[in-house]
Order: sequence, then C-alpha cells, then structure tokens
Amino acid sequence: MAITRRWQAGFELVSVIELSGVSAFPPSASTVQKKTGSYAMSVISNGDGVFGWIDILATRQIRVGWYLYFDAPLSSTDENRRLFQVRDASGNNLISIKGKSLAAGSPLILEVAGSNQDTEAGAFTTGAFYHLAIDMKINSVAGWVKIYKDGVEILTFSGNTGNADIVRVCLGAITSRFDATPHYDDIYIDDTTGEGAPAAPPILRFYYTTLNADGNYSQWDGSDGNQVNNYLLVDELPPNSDTDYVETNVVDEFDSYSMTTITLEAGQQVEAVIPIAFVKRTGSTEQIALGTRLSGTDVVGSDQAPGTSYDTLWERQTTKPGGGTWGQSDIDGFEAVIKSRGSY
Repeated sequence: MAITRRWQAGFELVSVIELSGVSAFPPSASTVQKKTGSYAMSVISNGDGVFGWIDILATRQIRVGWYLYFDAPLSSTDENRRLFQVRDASGNNLISIKGKSLAAGSPLILEVAGSNQDTEAGAFTTGAFYHLAIDMKINSVAGWVKIYKDGVEILTFSGNTGNADIVRVCLGAITSRFDATPHYDDIYIDDTTGEGAPAAPPILRFYYTTLNADGNYSQWDGSDGNQVNNYLLVDELPPNSDTDYVETNVVDEFDSYSMTTITLEAGQQVEAVIPIAFVKRTGSTEQIALGTRLSGTDVVGSDQAPGTSYDTLWERQTTKPGGGTWGQSDIDGFEAVIKSRGSY
C-alpha cells in the first residue's frame, strides 16, 4: 500500500510557522540544541504547557518520527507529563507518550486511551539526540502502537486503541512544562493506511537549502516594482511576508531561484527534494504549483489553493527532473520553481 507524507519540518525557517497552531506559551525555533541545520523546536517557557500541533486529514493509521533531546534528567515533577500525543476531532487523547522520573535515567510511558500500558526503563541520558518514532493503528479490536528509539522497539501495545479518527498530532510539553527542557528536530508524519503490520519508521533528517540568485524564470512581479533579483524579495528567514514578496495576477507565469547546497555525509542518500513556499491569495480562485528545474527540465507539481492568510505549502519530489534519484550533483544544481495557477 502507498505511504503518504502529510507533514514535515526541520524549523530552518527560523520560526515554527510550519506548525498548524501553538499553545498560549508557544515553542520556538532555537539554536540551543539542534540535530540538523541551525535550528530545532525548543520547549522553553515558564508557562503551564508549551507545545505545537499539526492538523492532518482524518485517518486511522499513521507513523511519526522525530529527534528528541533532553537537557537534564526528568525530575519528580515531570512525572506523567506528556511530550507527544495524537487526538481525535473531539480533543480526546488517543495515544500519548509521557515522561517518568527515575534516578537511573528518563524513562518513557506509553498511554493508550488514558491508561498506562508500557514503560521503557531508561530511555534517555542527557546531552544527546535520540530518534523516536511511532507506528500506530486505531482499531477497537486489532489496533497497535509501537514506539522505537533509534530504530529499536522500546514500547508496545496491541488491541483496542479506540474507534475515532486521528486528526491532530501534538508535540511539546502537552500538559505542563518540563523541568528538563525537550528539543525536537526533523519531524515528519506519514499516513500508513492499508499497511498490514507495524514496522520501524525510517530515520530521516530535513536539511534546508536557501535561495541565492534568480533562476531561469523571472516572470512574477517584485514588490519593488521590478522582475530582477526577485530572490532577494523572498529569501528572508523568517519569511518577511508583508514587506518583500513577489506576486502575479497572470496564470501560468513562472519564477525560479538558484539554491545553495548541502554536502551529503557518508552513507546519506536523498529521499526527496521538497520545495516550500510561504504564500497567500488575495482573491478567491488563485492557485500555485511548486516544483524544481534541473538541466533544463521542469517538474511542477499539482495545483494548490492558498488561504487568505500566509501559510506554508510544499511539494515532495522523490525523483529528479528527467528521472532517477537525487544525488549530490543534483542538489548542487537544481532551481526551485513557482507557477501561478487557477484563475485571475
């Protein structure tokens, strides 16, 4: 069966704008601790809860992966505080991962429908990132939840996981803030509907490349009144949406941008290139399509309808323009492409 990406973030936009929403005491993009790039989501506050959430299309089966770092052992006041949660449309907690304080380390507790089901005795030491992942299916008879640390199963439950769709994934200090500050990086959510058995989710990292020049196309209008050096109007981090931008009121116009690169580490491979745009519409029928250009070939994805407020849209491309897997030379040479679609 197909596994479908629903969301991902590495917080290199120097903000948490990729989240669907945040609590009253929000997390932040921080350089304090990070696994990939320069930023991660840090849960630092004096508030009662510091978390963000991602709303997804209703489903009964997902997998989620992320890197987690604690800067201190969990204390006695961290007992039973939730650091991961999935919820239904009524706000009920379907699955939670909670902390538990022990002198030997910082264990984790798996909670299903409000009841503790399994505990891992020594999940974390401080000062290091660990990869956590969950594979879960909601079913009142044959459901499952599997939690993995660095690819190894550490928590498990099989049986009744409820009878409601998953619509929201929450990350952070869900109930009360942790005395030990958690940091999250390289997060993704996949819909795994139709998969017949749980499996360890892949360990992924999300590197960001940034704009450094105009590309092959400069057809959109810059907020400076020109169509030259458009990349300078859309390269701010975090995005500066109301001051510098490009816009168009003509269908099927292109802008493209040359990109910085990254150097793949030994053994790394590129699963996908994901162009991202921070965009809004000012009418009712405008759309946008995102893609890449490599060696004179464009591959532009499906039409997407922006909202009337700024939001991040993205297009995941697992093969490069012209076909085949992405490699180092492709990362060195591709352009990001935007195309106006819809009607004006």
